[in-house]
Amino acid sequence: MRRLRATASHQQKGQPDDRLPFFVRANRIFQAAVLGTLCGPWASAQGLDVAALEQVAQLARLGAPQLALRRIDAAQPDVQSSLSEWMAWEQERLHILDSQNMHAELVRRVDARPAAIDGRFERIAVQLKADAQLELGQPEAARATVRSLLWSTNAEPESGEVQRWRRLIVRSYLTENRNADAQLALSRYRQDFGDENADWRWLSARVALQAGDAEHSLRLLSHDDSGQGRLLRLAAELQLAPGKVTAIEEAAAREAEKNDQVGLQRAFWGLAARAAGQAGKPEAEIRHLERALSVASDQQSMDLQLDLSADRLWAAYQALGQNIGNQEQRLLGDDEDWYFPAVDAVTSDPLRARILFAVLAEHGSSVEHRTLAHEYLVALLDDLPQGEILIRRIYLESRRFESADDVPPVIRHRLVDDALEAGQLHAASRLMDSLAVPPSGGDQFEWNLRRVRVNVLTGNADAGIELLARLLTDEELSWTRERIDRLLQVVFDLQALGKHEPALEVFAALAGKSLEPLQMRELLFWMADSRLALEEYELAAHLYLRSAVHLDPLAMDPWAQTARYEAARALARAGLTSDARRIFTSLQRATQDPARKAVLESEIQRLRLLGDAGGAGG
Repeated sequence: MRRLRATASHQQKGQPDDRLPFFVRANRIFQAAVLGTLCGPWASAQGLDVAALEQVAQLARLGAPQLALRRIDAAQPDVQSSLSEWMAWEQERLHILDSQNMHAELVRRVDARPAAIDGRFERIAVQLKADAQLELGQPEAARATVRSLLWSTNAEPESGEVQRWRRLIVRSYLTENRNADAQLALSRYRQDFGDENADWRWLSARVALQAGDAEHSLRLLSHDDSGQGRLLRLAAELQLAPGKVTAIEEAAAREAEKNDQVGLQRAFWGLAARAAGQAGKPEAEIRHLERALSVASDQQSMDLQLDLSADRLWAAYQALGQNIGNQEQRLLGDDEDWYFPAVDAVTSDPLRARILFAVLAEHGSSVEHRTLAHEYLVALLDDLPQGEILIRRIYLESRRFESADDVPPVIRHRLVDDALEAGQLHAASRLMDSLAVPPSGGDQFEWNLRRVRVNVLTGNADAGIELLARLLTDEELSWTRERIDRLLQVVFDLQALGKHEPALEVFAALAGKSLEPLQMRELLFWMADSRLALEEYELAAHLYLRSAVHLDPLAMDPWAQTARYEAARALARAGLTSDARRIFTSLQRATQDPARKAVLESEIQRLRLLGDAGGAGG
């Protein structure tokens, strides 16, 4: 059934599930209201579907966090409907954003939180915001956020929370290399909370390392065999024993290979890169940097000042590449002198190929040659473990590509797809901004729809609506069933954001196309939805009823039942209670399901209580 297929697509885009046909959607309502299907400790009082919340959390744990976020979009009520239920879903959302390193989005969500939230949720959300700010390289902002927690009178913090906040302040000073401030904050922490704490020990060791006192760091960690302890001991040994750099590099790489904690894994790779650099092993340094940038970021690597940045890797590529060029007497600007040996090395020595293509991508004599080099480089990086993360990082986090226009279009198309798949809509929007054409072989209509949707969902709805209007007035465009269905999914996004007037303009333009009868029936229903949202209840009821009878004046199939049901509700809100009651009664006669009959009877009784005074005109 086409409607079911469109509904499934619509739900995947994070919209509410109130577009289901009557026999699915209404039955859910009946079950919840009559049979009490909502479960969990808060369900009876607050309506929270705890089972659904647990399923979303499980999706994230099973490796599908983007699907989990879309399900949260579909299930989370607005704040006005149920603040407590909103907070339950929002807390899960924030934890997923944190786990996926979507720090900027997390900060935006926390900053937009309502004022009426309770103290516990406030502390969780603001604490996650402070961590995110530190990850984003904003230590001063992170400290300001922590101070707001420490000075808050919203509620008493729970055990351990204050210690965690105070440790974050120390970490923020470390990221700025403010050792004296870090030592002072750490001394106050020890006075208040003592030193029988692993977190305090690791922080103390970091402060000592950064101050150049590696011996004190080793003493603190002499009996610490945790991952953090081993990382810090290797860092201290690197300071104390420069003659052992190769052994330290190898040990750090072994630790990275076997460690399954991504933050520590990244830090071990970063430490291995530092040791390889000190040992004069640029190839190994690049390999370790590539591995470090292929895993999630973590504050520990920042605390050790490892400089695991995209720009450092680009600089390493360029330095070694130009050194190779000097040794082999290759001239910058003579592109063939770099291109052919790079291609020859693709299979036999991929690292050499990556380095040579990186130089050609920077110094090629023409746009075409530089673009081709980028394509080769990306293809080679794709073959590395978690190469897609590395590619996103070196192009989206490098100062070389501060403007999206600096990224070759062929790479931008690839990054757009990755960003959309990862749910990073703001990154996708930046990359798509001036990409008016699809990738080679792509469909222009689909590309334009994607641009519309990204604009709409990132708060730039006006630009999306303008592009949508151009699509609808394109006289050369053939409006197939599939294209209309795809366009409707974008209009659903407008409706979900409350943009009902432009949505109605799109619906009206579509109504002028050559629509199939089923499509017109659906279109009338979605138009009624927007009229209902605009509180134009009589017009909404009229459109729902037109949808119900568009194929057959006597239709009572599931779609027609849904449309009649919505029409009755709209009529009741318009004060036409007699008309509403008649339609509910006709639906009650048409259904054999006891639960549905019971709920429809409840609707009829409610209207009887209201009386017929307001429905005299019906």
